[in-house]
Amino acid sequence: MSLPSPRNASATPAAKTLRCIKIPMRYWILILSGVGLMISYADRSNMAVAIVAIGSEFDYNKAQQGIILASFFFGYIVTPILGGTLSDRYGGKAVLATGALVWTIFTLCTPLAAAMGLTWAVIARIGLGLGEGVAYPAIHSMIGTWIPPCERSKAVASVTAFAYLGSVIALPTSSALVVSSWGWRSIFWLFGTLGLLWSIVWQMFGASDPSSSTWISEKEARWISQQKRLDHIQEHDHEALGRPAATADQIDHDSGGQLDDENEQIRTISSNGEPILYKSLSSIPLEQTISRHSEGSDEPDLRTRSEESLGEGVGRPRDTRTRNLSTSPSPDTGNESSKSMNRWLIFRNRKRAGQLIQTNPPKAPVPWKQLLKRREVWAIIISQLCNSLGFFVMQSWLPTFYLDFYGVDVGKIGYFTVLPSAIQGAMGFFAGYLGDKVIQNWNWSPLMVRRVGQSVGSFGLGVFLLLAVKLARTATVAMILVTIGMAFNGFTMIGASVYQHDFCPEHAGFIFSLGNTAGSLPAIFGVYFVGFLLDGHGANRWDVIWTTVCAFYFAGATAFVVLSTHRRL
Repeated sequence: MSLPSPRNASATPAAKTLRCIKIPMRYWILILSGVGLMISYADRSNMAVAIVAIGSEFDYNKAQQGIILASFFFGYIVTPILGGTLSDRYGGKAVLATGALVWTIFTLCTPLAAAMGLTWAVIARIGLGLGEGVAYPAIHSMIGTWIPPCERSKAVASVTAFAYLGSVIALPTSSALVVSSWGWRSIFWLFGTLGLLWSIVWQMFGASDPSSSTWISEKEARWISQQKRLDHIQEHDHEALGRPAATADQIDHDSGGQLDDENEQIRTISSNGEPILYKSLSSIPLEQTISRHSEGSDEPDLRTRSEESLGEGVGRPRDTRTRNLSTSPSPDTGNESSKSMNRWLIFRNRKRAGQLIQTNPPKAPVPWKQLLKRREVWAIIISQLCNSLGFFVMQSWLPTFYLDFYGVDVGKIGYFTVLPSAIQGAMGFFAGYLGDKVIQNWNWSPLMVRRVGQSVGSFGLGVFLLLAVKLARTATVAMILVTIGMAFNGFTMIGASVYQHDFCPEHAGFIFSLGNTAGSLPAIFGVYFVGFLLDGHGANRWDVIWTTVCAFYFAGATAFVVLSTHRRL
């Protein structure tokens, strides 16, 4: 039996509960996605504690332990691009659900695999990586469909903070279980069971987008749709509007034959009369758009467009000399057909010339060749590559660092590693809220917020990690310095992680998957190389390891600042 539609869902007990709590459905999607990501991070993090007991029981040296830890990334590198592509094309719900089922099965099988030998333990970790590889791209794809631009900083920061919360929960829990009578095997049984329970809840309440949700209210669905359409108009900057005008034939060619009769009618009128701006839905307010482009541009025809006339709906020019536009729908048009939604044209002179600003057909194939030519995409790829190496090396080897370098008891390792992750997650929530506020209230551009967030987060962690390695003489001092650095690193959650939603939200899942895949490459070799280095040289090499990690953090932030731009795909 299918779930009820939104109009009937209010009669069900579950829907009444959701309405009583008064949390919008888009936030429920974020919470559920975040919890799923939290479980996935717990499943990958718990091995950092369990590997100590596994190595002792099965007599694995540091190099072999490094192989087990690094093997996760051999699976993790395979599926992100596939997951992002499928999520952008067909929706993220099923992709995330499938990934969760895969990683949960391999989590539950890990104790058996470890008992069967090193090869089987490696296979189990590879399978875990295959399942978890689709999680981030699927979630970012759903953020692009569920969350309007005005809330994306805190949305991305929130789900990312949930991921760090997974480490916060997994590390002390694993430390307690590994020294208990249940033993290290219970770690994987516990978190595998949580994954199964989450999968059931996600299947009931998850949705790829508002249109496929049976729980969202009609009011919220309309608001999300309106905010996203408004962003398509407001985000076309002067560079885009300043491109050379095209002829009517060129416009038709550029549109790929997608101009319908209504577009054609508007285009014909523009050639016989005043220049107009056509938008597919007339209920979107345009005051800010017209004021922004007309006052900030030196092009006469742009000022003429906004000051002399603007046509709204199907062939209905309207005088806008006062720029005081009505936001009510045109009585002649009402609600237009879906085939003309998300297509905007701007006509800039009286010679039947204009510019096709955007066509956004639903579920369009990923233009991967075009994306790979954009410097903005490479800003994400390089920054993710550098940050992932540092993150995964710290996630995999920080417990061993405290154990070997400072002699911390294995039962207490989780407490030394949980505080940095907890502070990082909390700072991520704060950074997400702050990022949206400065964009809305302080007139910061999204790009400025992304650059500042990425720089503060990467350089802050790098500096304090260096201080911990060079100056700390006790485990407590090292933990405090690492925690301060991780607090700064929380600001990266409003940096490169959000940037794809600014310049290409339609393919956010795919673009994020490119960075995610690139980040897995150095993680594979970095995590393994640390084990190889320690096996022969022990604690003497930790300074080299952490200094290298810091260098990658610095390089990633610098590359992002240099390559990121205001341009939108």
